[in-house]
Amino acid sequence: MSAERGSILIEVMPVTDKALEVIAIDEKTGREVRFPVPIGTREPDIKQLAAQKMDYVLRKDAERAAEKKSTDEKDKPPRKDPRGGIIV
Repeated sequence: MSAERGSILIEVMPVTDKALEVIAIDEKTGREVRFPVPIGTREPDIKQLAAQKMDYVLRKDAERAAEKKSTDEKDKPPRKDPRGGIIV
């Protein structure tokens, strides 16, 4: 289990007669992921897929946040609106 996430809440719903939709929610962050699986997929496999997908999504979210933070917002002059104020 990744250090960034908590327990995963899983809901499985039938979508068609051949597929299920898995909805997984991270208890700590509230992040939700959804993915389809074949109707005969075993419960341990669904749990493993949900954990792997959640880890992937949380890792990508952290990478995007770090990338956004590393941009040089400090070096840019403040934006001004036409009324003379500063846009933050």
